[in-house]
Amino acid sequence: MARHDKVDRVSFITDGCGSSIACGSIATTLAEGRCIEDVLDLRQQDVLDALGGLPPGLEHCALLAVHTLREASEDCMRRQIRRTNT
Repeated sequence: MARHDKVDRVSFITDGCGSSIACGSIATTLAEGRCIEDVLDLRQQDVLDALGGLPPGLEHCALLAVHTLREASEDCMRRQIRRTNT
């Protein structure tokens, strides 16, 4: 959820592995308090750096978290545009 162009609340649900949970969690932490445009700039490496890295076979979890966050941010922006145009 965004207020005044800042993300004020983020949550996620996963049934993935521990690495997916960790990446989702840190992605939400990285997003909170930022402008949606800044959230759209988050990258896989940002999540990996915040976690202190992951084993090579699990690094895709960070990419999935960032892609999901980006999709949610874009959806939020579309909803805000629709609300202001009605």
